[in-house]
Amino acid sequence: MQFNVRLGILAVILLSALFIHLFWPASEEEDAETKLLRHLVSLETDIQQYESILSSVKKEIFMLKETGGDQHGPSASSQSQGLAKIFNMRRIKTHNIYDPLPHLMDYEEALIPALTLGKDREGVSVVLGIPTVKRPTQSYLLPTLQNLLSSMSPEEKNDTLIIIFIAEFDVSFVESTVNSIIRQFKDDVDSGLVEIIAPSASFYPDLKSIKSTLGDSDERTRWRTKQNLDYAYLMMYAKNRGKYYVQLEDDVLSRRGFITTMKDFALKTTVKTSDWFMLDFCQLGFIGKLFRGSDLWKLVEFILLFFKDKPGDWLLSHFFSVKYCKLDYNHKRCLRELERHWIHFKPSLFQHIGMISSLNGKVQKLKDRQFGKLELFTRHANPTARVETSIKHYGRFSLEKAYKGMNFFWGLAPQAGDTIKFIFPSPLCLKSYRFVSGNAEHPSDKLHNATFEVRTVSTAAHEQKNYVKSEDGFITLGDFDEFGVLDGQIEPEMCPISAVRITLQNSSDFWVILSEIFLETS
Repeated sequence: MQFNVRLGILAVILLSALFIHLFWPASEEEDAETKLLRHLVSLETDIQQYESILSSVKKEIFMLKETGGDQHGPSASSQSQGLAKIFNMRRIKTHNIYDPLPHLMDYEEALIPALTLGKDREGVSVVLGIPTVKRPTQSYLLPTLQNLLSSMSPEEKNDTLIIIFIAEFDVSFVESTVNSIIRQFKDDVDSGLVEIIAPSASFYPDLKSIKSTLGDSDERTRWRTKQNLDYAYLMMYAKNRGKYYVQLEDDVLSRRGFITTMKDFALKTTVKTSDWFMLDFCQLGFIGKLFRGSDLWKLVEFILLFFKDKPGDWLLSHFFSVKYCKLDYNHKRCLRELERHWIHFKPSLFQHIGMISSLNGKVQKLKDRQFGKLELFTRHANPTARVETSIKHYGRFSLEKAYKGMNFFWGLAPQAGDTIKFIFPSPLCLKSYRFVSGNAEHPSDKLHNATFEVRTVSTAAHEQKNYVKSEDGFITLGDFDEFGVLDGQIEPEMCPISAVRITLQNSSDFWVILSEIFLETS
């Protein structure tokens, strides 16, 4: 039977190769032979993924068969026969998830997510796994998701699945996180690009009973133990959903076009050697690590074997050493061998931005030097204006430089009633406006309860629309939303305009950043 299956697979590959060779035109950059090889490698990876899915299904069927189950439900006799097989003393006992996590046997719902929200998209090229947990002061999840989506083309979005794993048991936190994601990314959830899951609390063992290791405190041991189980859960959930799986974190930035770059690099690497196990697109921790979906089970089993003993990124290194280094290899030879299977891509496609760790009291300032500089503001050519503000700026981050597109504005301790003004030397016509507060490195430095106002020369506009005019002649047109963004159109009847103003309605516990200022003239 196995021979027939393999023969069928070989026939598919050969027929596909012949079709590609005869009917697929070669590009100028790539000769026909290279193009053929690339498509064969892609087809081979697809087959590996389908074989992995088939293997998972066969295991499930076998487990049901072993316990005497059928479509009509197990009878008493079939159940007893199944149990007799299982408890036969001569029967070799197989390893399964219940060995490292025996408590799962007490909870039927443990392996079923408590929450799933999405369209069950599958068969994509890339699955991005993003675990997220509650942090002591601020969350980076929404800025991370916004950055990832804005770095993807429509074609990339159609061939990608982003799984957000809310690894918490606090129902109110899970609901709040889900609502925030849906409010900002509803279209992406509705299209199936973004999927949200949360685990059953019974999946995790009693973390308080975990003994500390490596000299870590009990709190740190519990934190890294749960993090390892988070990785394993997410990988198990995602492994059959796409060709490649990429492990990310909830506090990263990406380069534009990163999906295509990863797919191309995976294909080119496989053409050179099929021995690779992981492609590394970030030099830090567990960020930007790409695996074949069909290989994930190997890493998951290793993590589950040692999840209580060491941090996840250490286990990743140990996995490679155990798998690829012989005992008689010295350190240099081992490194050379690892480089054949753990392949780094430069420059890095992801950068770590989180400062506040999910571990209470831990501050992490790690940056990937291979990523390069972050774009922390957006430049625009704004009309000539005199700028004024009652908010003191920090260092070189002045409002004037931000308005000219030279930097972002970073203001200290904004208070209720503070203003930011742009006064034009001659009244002009504005078509639209856009202000974005906060940036990738400081997502909490946003404006939330602040208004946008204009001062018009004509009185007809506000009288016709019943706008309320302040004592100093300003009319309110809009407010910053919950994400710290303000944009809108200005009706021609408002022209000409002599000045615009942002007024803060409340004080803030954070500083304030304006990373984008755009006043578009008509």
